[in-house]
Amino acid sequence: MRAGRGYSFTVPTDEPVPGPIYLPAVRVACTPYQGGLRIAGTMEFRSPDAAADPARIEAIVRSARPLLRGVDWGRRRDDWVGPRPVTADGLPLIGASRMPGVFVAGGHGMWGLTLGPLTGRLLSEQIICGKQPTVLRPFDPLR
Repeated sequence: MRAGRGYSFTVPTDEPVPGPIYLPAVRVACTPYQGGLRIAGTMEFRSPDAAADPARIEAIVRSARPLLRGVDWGRRRDDWVGPRPVTADGLPLIGASRMPGVFVAGGHGMWGLTLGPLTGRLLSEQIICGKQPTVLRPFDPLR
């Protein structure tokens, strides 16, 4: 696993958004957050401590703006850049490790906040029942 730097920001919306939105054509993920949307996109591989590149945020805005209605782009706040755990094959690591009783749940990249609850539910099933749910097989940390 290594750090891929992701960018995100929050924008207010005219109406509450009922769930996450993924815009595959522009690779932007949107998650309902504090009455608006947390919009995340882009992934760069450079020093986790490097300064933010404002052009990355502007590129996300340009790509998502035509696809989302009811977003107040002029009131964007909480611009952020930071490391996100990314695996070599792009799939998260979810399941038992080689150490007995030690389980892993990480490497979700930009999807950690969105997929965290489902990951926790499925992993808790594995921890409690001792059997890996079929849906988690592709994410086995020992693959």
